[in-house]
Amino acid sequence: MSDRLPVDLVDVIAFVEVVETGGIANAAARLGIAKSIVSRRVSRLEAVLGAQLLTRTPRGTTPTDIGREYHARAGAGLAELESAQEVVNKLTTDVSGQLRIQVQTAFGEFVLAPLLAEFALLHPRVQFDIRFEDRLADMTAEAYDLSIWVGAVSDQTLITRKLARVDWVVVASPGYLDARGRPDTPSEMASHDALLHAMDTGHWRFRGVGGWEHVRMNSRFRTSNGQMLLAAARADLGMTVVPKFMVEDLLRRGELEAVLPAHPHEGADLHIFMPAARSRIARVRALVDFLYERITPEV
Repeated sequence: MSDRLPVDLVDVIAFVEVVETGGIANAAARLGIAKSIVSRRVSRLEAVLGAQLLTRTPRGTTPTDIGREYHARAGAGLAELESAQEVVNKLTTDVSGQLRIQVQTAFGEFVLAPLLAEFALLHPRVQFDIRFEDRLADMTAEAYDLSIWVGAVSDQTLITRKLARVDWVVVASPGYLDARGRPDTPSEMASHDALLHAMDTGHWRFRGVGGWEHVRMNSRFRTSNGQMLLAAARADLGMTVVPKFMVEDLLRRGELEAVLPAHPHEGADLHIFMPAARSRIARVRALVDFLYERITPEV
């Protein structure tokens, strides 16, 4: 049996808050206590564990390697405790607390924003922290409840649920197509200029007569922003492939044209990703159920 002193839960909470808020001052503000108390609790936890969890400099605090590992597990444990508290307090029907959500930017702007606003009206006791980003966060380290993402994710520790199928379309401006020609087959695409998203490998796949056809696209233009891609396409710089929901209005107005409509792009699935511990919290379940009700199987 170990002679080591037991860990105090309030010390663990203080440490987790420091990591997730980025500093002792922020953690103190969230917890409603003095900075000195937060610092003392973290130091006490380090003493009990016999390991340094935070690196302290005049510029702030960052977790050590040991600290990151401890936070990943301690944060999950605190989420389990929060879930247990909800059961005790019968919060399965009383949805409340903070929802921290990461959303891929384009989907958030074009589809999800009004739905989240509607959900907020339905649940006035829920507080929201919503980040539109084009990088998949470390869900546990950054304390997200869920991420809504177009495409696959390889993290096997997350619960993954398919929400919908997203149709993608290759588009270009009439001016570009008049100057460079309108391809009739996927193989003709290789001679065209591609406008690529930062996460696009440039390997585009189209449905052909005999199955999928792969095309390696050439590009001198890459960006992490969907609106920048559309601006470049409208400026006759080349072709880009984007979710169809981003360009439906531009297609109707004739500012862009669909390329190879007879050979659809492979598209991608829209997923919800959640740490297992967060998926059992009532407000998270309520949002997931709401999105399944409101988002059609094909977007």
